[in-house]
Amino acid sequence: MRGSSHVAAEHLQSESRGQVENVHLVQASYASVPPSVDATLAMRQEHIELVIHEHHMKRLGYWLTLPPTPVTNRLLAVPKSTWIVYQGAMLASALDRNMESTTLLRSIDWLDKLEQELYCQYCSNSSLEGAAGWLITQIQIVFVKFTAIGCSSGYLALQKALPAFLRLVAIDSNLHIDNARGNLVTSFPHTLGVPQYELQSFVMYDTIASLLLGTSPLVEYDYNGECDPASHGFEWMHGVPVVLFEIISQVNSWRAGSRVTLEDWQKLERRVLNWQSRLAIAEGGLYVNTTVKLAIQEGWRHVTLIYIYMGMCGVSSHDERVQESISEIIRLGETVDNLPIGVHILPHCVIVGLAAKYEKHRAIIHKKLLSFKGNRLWLFHGLDFARILEHLWYGVGAGGAPVTCDDYVQSRRAVVPGI
Repeated sequence: MRGSSHVAAEHLQSESRGQVENVHLVQASYASVPPSVDATLAMRQEHIELVIHEHHMKRLGYWLTLPPTPVTNRLLAVPKSTWIVYQGAMLASALDRNMESTTLLRSIDWLDKLEQELYCQYCSNSSLEGAAGWLITQIQIVFVKFTAIGCSSGYLALQKALPAFLRLVAIDSNLHIDNARGNLVTSFPHTLGVPQYELQSFVMYDTIASLLLGTSPLVEYDYNGECDPASHGFEWMHGVPVVLFEIISQVNSWRAGSRVTLEDWQKLERRVLNWQSRLAIAEGGLYVNTTVKLAIQEGWRHVTLIYIYMGMCGVSSHDERVQESISEIIRLGETVDNLPIGVHILPHCVIVGLAAKYEKHRAIIHKKLLSFKGNRLWLFHGLDFARILEHLWYGVGAGGAPVTCDDYVQSRRAVVPGI
């Protein structure tokens, strides 16, 4: 066994490599301010680089590992994405420091104007390359809006990206399937396996938004074929194993009344129970303790089981299987408590909050969700979900009464309407 000094050295080397890669990312992707933005509003290049670099340094601790090189390269190809990252960094900083609302509103207004300008440029450029470039920037705007503004703003931005996504899928025969009814559907496993960051990201957000917000998937997916875990490059960002991710998407499709062939709940349950983590004992990139990673992934196992039982079988939160999984998620959550990497349990907190019947569990979940803000965030921030759960707990679920998935969706519609 290697000594602890060797492990520490590897940790420092990985962290240093991450710093260098982020500096290169900022420098290579820097571009001039879009023409419609008044030049007096633009900071100097050095300042922008510093802001983005510091933002990435803060975010490194929240990733399971460094972003894959293909993802970085894909972002480098779209220089204007730097301005979106910069604005996201400014919003995160303002939220961290609890700055006044006028500062936040000014930043949000700037982001909205940039989004509109980029969309107009996309509409005037009908090429496939233009569509792919715009989708990359739009997905980044989706991330900033979900994490810094709110679920409604982020979801509307995601809906706006749908036509470009479908256009890019339609030109690749590997990514779409003509089903028996003559409808064009998107191959879930094949789309997750493509190198295009923007296509994977759209599917990721569409799937997770359906899980956490109770929306119907924007795309009808086909599940023939297997998702290749080795080609799935986004676990560094969202932490969910690709096998469980695909099962969650099938439950989404079932709840939306999809016409594609889906597995029944018993088969999905067996797949979840038989799933085994592919994590190695030691990995490269950021040195995150493997025990912590395993805890996050095991938590996803139980999130998926709860979603199968409540989302497909229609059981209430008081079902014994649901309560057993809640206890396991809470136990596993202690492993990541107070660690930066703990942002990856935001979806675990939402699902546990949905089904929790004890006030002590609800209090833990509420406090944890409110902590997910500023730079401490996942693919969403936690405030909207804390408010949704409050509505559920003091309404249908008052006093620990049993609730269903449909009850949660009604609470979401009351708190975050319009999506």
